[in-house]
Amino acid sequence: MPEISHVSSKNAVVPDWDLEQLEVILEAPARWQLVIAGPGAGKSAVACQRVAYLVDEAVPPSRILLVSFTRTAVAELRDRIVSYAVAGDAARGVRISTIDSHAWSLRVGFDDQPLPKSLGDGSYDLSIQHTVELFRNQHADLIDFMARLEHLIIDEAQDVMGLRADLVIEMLKTLSPTCGVTILADPAQAIYGFTTDGRDDEKPEQSLLERLPAECPRPLLKRTLNNLHRVKDGALIDLFLRTRKEIELAGSAHGHIARIQQVIRETCGNDVGVTSFENLADFLNRARDGAMLVLFRRRADVLFASSYCSQAGVEHRLRMSDLPFVVRPWLGWLFGETVQAILTREEFDKLWDDRASESPAPLLGEQRDDCWTLLHRLAAGSRPRTLDLVHLRNIVARSRPPIELCYPDFGSTGPILGTIHASKGREADTVVLVMPPHQDRGADAQDGTDSAEVFEEGRVYYVGATRARKMLATAGSTSTRVGYLDSGRIYRICGDKKAQVEVGRDGDVDKLAHLAWSSSVKVQHTLAAHAGRTVPLKARAVAEDDYALRVVLEHKHDDGVTRVLDVGQLSSSLRADLGRLWGKIDQHGNLRPAENIPHLYLAAVGTVGLAEHERSAVKPPFGQSALALAPVVKGFPMIHFLLRRRARFTR
Repeated sequence: MPEISHVSSKNAVVPDWDLEQLEVILEAPARWQLVIAGPGAGKSAVACQRVAYLVDEAVPPSRILLVSFTRTAVAELRDRIVSYAVAGDAARGVRISTIDSHAWSLRVGFDDQPLPKSLGDGSYDLSIQHTVELFRNQHADLIDFMARLEHLIIDEAQDVMGLRADLVIEMLKTLSPTCGVTILADPAQAIYGFTTDGRDDEKPEQSLLERLPAECPRPLLKRTLNNLHRVKDGALIDLFLRTRKEIELAGSAHGHIARIQQVIRETCGNDVGVTSFENLADFLNRARDGAMLVLFRRRADVLFASSYCSQAGVEHRLRMSDLPFVVRPWLGWLFGETVQAILTREEFDKLWDDRASESPAPLLGEQRDDCWTLLHRLAAGSRPRTLDLVHLRNIVARSRPPIELCYPDFGSTGPILGTIHASKGREADTVVLVMPPHQDRGADAQDGTDSAEVFEEGRVYYVGATRARKMLATAGSTSTRVGYLDSGRIYRICGDKKAQVEVGRDGDVDKLAHLAWSSSVKVQHTLAAHAGRTVPLKARAVAEDDYALRVVLEHKHDDGVTRVLDVGQLSSSLRADLGRLWGKIDQHGNLRPAENIPHLYLAAVGTVGLAEHERSAVKPPFGQSALALAPVVKGFPMIHFLLRRRARFTR
């Protein structure tokens, strides 16, 4: 089908749209559409151009809501909409949010119940549940607020499950008669019914896409995007089409995953066979491709691969669930010792120069003018060319700071090691898909549940294979048995006196401890000097501080002398998990953990923001600046347990 475009843009970067895409983009603003589109069909681009078209058709940007599946996509979508719209920066006022963040915002605005000071595990689910109840109870102000919307766009409807599907259904019921809806989905990419990137023990739930036929309050005009635009390579196009055909026409679960894996291997033409994590680390070291995406089925395999890469000195980033959001270090370094409330542009420039002369590493790769523009958009002062630092501090202290301030992945440079689930919606020119052997369960299915899970597992590998833009390589791996603590933390018992344990989950580093030490300013300068580098760390138990686990960095000074400095502290929640692991290893009370934990790594240096109730617990100037640098730690270290001589830690 020839590609045509009747859409213009202020910035002249609009793609050439085909007819199917234009039908979605140019549909009447009040129309309700369901758009089915596979990988590479331009679904996200079409959603952005649809929004840009609505803005250019005089729909107020603040009355358009685009609900994205991931936080990482939010900033990318906004920039793309602005580039597509004739209205330019005026389109930046479009509201773009994840379901979780939107539910939280609605609850903040309309729920009279008190909100928690911080968000822990399950807080977003609880927030969504409260928001659904507000809708079902017909909260007058909330219903009036939703009635003002003029267009709602929902992305990845096939992966909106459970409570989140409940919320979207309730939102649809409250829209005004003139409000349009565009829902985008692909049933062949539905991978959140049974499976995750960790344990696959979740109860199956119906997706929003599955519920729409019975529960959508208005008819949906169904459209399909069939043409591939992302890939031009003939072998990749063949892979996309053949794998999708296998997904859509599968009649039996027996052997289904093996067939999917075989089609992917045969079609990509770049299968290296079964490889070890050590060999993979060596390959990445030789490839020197910082944009490469290496995908695994399980979080545990990402941990193993990352551990080998770190030991081999291969800089890399991580992308999987349960990792912290890392705010870029230039913020903490720039404002960590600044206590004033308002900052002018001239003061900002001088501060930038001064901090760059002290330690340039946190500012490397950042453009001063771009950073000012971003901050001014987020926290403009009441006077021209000023920043409101009070507002900025509160923004950074949120449990989920604005994505524009954060690294898109865990770490700052190098190839990305990630799970297929966490890489949904993301792409790379070169992708390595690591597929473990699969134990076929399809023949034993009794009630259809096992069969449905097998089919979903096949879709997981389809999603992984279709992340590639130019080249896909495949590899096999051996499956290593691991366990999961109640928190979801991965561990692996290696004999009767040692075990590996995952370090680096959200909340594993105490963000306040190092700011309460007398050495806090020195720690800031040391962290600044190591920003952007992965360096070895270890943790040591400090007896005089109730065996707190301090994070230790060895660093060489200008005089050539290597010195040791505590730069952070592992959290009480991580210590509690180590105690639970201790209990699994030591059934008879004869062992104690070693005082040192080796093979940890500084994954990044990030910025932490302090909420008001936290500021009194730290040393000056950080109680006033409320911004500082903090270490971001990762590792899959081996914990050794020794014969007990005397009590060491409390489990």
